[in-house]
Amino acid sequence: MLNERERRVLARIEQHLMTSDPDFARLFHTAARRQAGTTPRALLAVGLALIVLGATVTAVPVAVFGMLISMVALVAAFQRNGLAGFSTA
Repeated sequence: MLNERERRVLARIEQHLMTSDPDFARLFHTAARRQAGTTPRALLAVGLALIVLGATVTAVPVAVFGMLISMVALVAAFQRNGLAGFSTA
């Protein structure tokens, strides 16, 4: 976690970058948004795999655990940036 001084310095650096090279700043912002959606996608994939595994071997607790993980992934993606958390771009 950054302290207040580090946040101010980072904000100044970001502002300077936006004024000096806006194309590079937009590129960096786009890459950061893509990385932010990776965790919910991975959680959703794991959750769905557990649901299928639980259904295949008729293990209800495994399937229920997969459903819970999938719900957590969906909530996390929605809280981060709405439905764009699962975009493929």
